[in-house]
Amino acid sequence: IVLPVKAQVPASDNVLTVSISPEYPRPYQAVTITPRSTLIDLFASTVTVSVNGTVVEKGSGSTPVQVQAGAAGARTTITVTAVAPDGQTYRKELVIRPADTALIVEPLSSTHPFYDGSPLVASEGRVRLVAIPDLRTSAGALLPASSLVYTWKNGDQVLQGLSGVGKSSIVAAAPVRFRDARVSVTVSTPDNSVVAQASALIAPTVPVVRIYQNDPLLGPLFNYALPKSIVMTDEETTFRSVPYFFSNFPSLDWTVNGTQSQTGKDITVRSSGGAGTAQLGITARQGEHAQ
Repeated sequence: IVLPVKAQVPASDNVLTVSISPEYPRPYQAVTITPRSTLIDLFASTVTVSVNGTVVEKGSGSTPVQVQAGAAGARTTITVTAVAPDGQTYRKELVIRPADTALIVEPLSSTHPFYDGSPLVASEGRVRLVAIPDLRTSAGALLPASSLVYTWKNGDQVLQGLSGVGKSSIVAAAPVRFRDARVSVTVSTPDNSVVAQASALIAPTVPVVRIYQNDPLLGPLFNYALPKSIVMTDEETTFRSVPYFFSNFPSLDWTVNGTQSQTGKDITVRSSGGAGTAQLGITARQGEHAQ
């Protein structure tokens, strides 16, 4: 028995799709609109792109159209209409509401107390990331950061335990050296009507150790790291070692002429009288890594 089969007409919402790039536009950013369809031939159709009711492009095919987003939170309505060769009309509409967020990276690694600037990322150390969102209503009012939803990702993996409402900062583990990681945050309103995204590359650096003179009156002279060769002008001099960019403060071992002398941040050396040279060394060790 052969039964007639009624042809299935796909829903218009699924026939015509529209992609935008970037996915989450910033205020006043150029946005590329691209009509797409796998069910109708757009090259044989008449495609019209309108922005807030004004036609900006009319022709055939899926040629990308570039438009400019508005101010933060302002609604920009994109309407794409395709008239197929059979006369059927398909329509797709999307609303763009620009938003922005800054992502601050604060590596938590070793430096001296008066270090001017931000430390670098330590291998397998900790990194604090802080999102500063700028999401606004249609009227331009700033939305409170505590009411927004933060979705944190390490690569493509969502950090479930660190994501949620009001979670604008996290402390994450850095990767091992030479295996950089990209951490991203997506900030949105609870109804997902306004969304912003930012990302940062977490790249661990090579730790280093430096030696400074520790003056008995002025204290450590952190403004000048000692070169490989110095001349002692006093009978005794105290030196301070500073390990930079270790995940935790390492153990410090001093050597004099290749022989282990003492441990700790400081060492005091005395001249033996007359001319001569001595080799002072410092090794900073953390786990299996030494510098």
